[in-house]
Amino acid sequence: LGSSWELVSARFVPRRCAMNRGVPIGSKICAKREQQRVQDLHRQKLRAVRPLVDTAQPRVTDLEHVRNNLKREQMLEERYSEIDRENRILLQKMADIMTPGVAKPSSGAATPTESRRPPTGPMSLNRDARKKELMRITRENQMILRRIQQAQPVYNHVEFEGMHRRHKDYLKNCAEYPLVLRTP
Repeated sequence: LGSSWELVSARFVPRRCAMNRGVPIGSKICAKREQQRVQDLHRQKLRAVRPLVDTAQPRVTDLEHVRNNLKREQMLEERYSEIDRENRILLQKMADIMTPGVAKPSSGAATPTESRRPPTGPMSLNRDARKKELMRITRENQMILRRIQQAQPVYNHVEFEGMHRRHKDYLKNCAEYPLVLRTP
């Protein structure tokens, strides 16, 4: 019959597999004491185990040149000084804007209150030419817009919708299961 049963004196008895076979012992008491001693020894070894990987702090971290990145500190200091300089310039500009009627002696530019006045004379000599060019461009853009608005469409959407309905019917005819189609 099966491999796990054997015939012993006209009855079937389960055969002992090699895996289930116990270790032959002379005395159960001695074997139990020996097993307990082996388990205690194993637990003791587990408590005394030491890691193979050294997880201690490396000795080079005590070195000054490794701990402090002097180049990075120098670059940060330069960056901070640049930011401070730009902040001082912005603060000075804000102060100049807030004080009315004070002109900067170093620059020939007018103060903000003077720059808001309408100009007394023509700003440039080619102002009329620029104005004509702007008008020409505006006229051309209006003509292009009018042509786009008057153009007839090339595609017939009614025809496309009819084709879509026909194709949906074809798909329903050839499908094995009922179709669930999105409706636009």
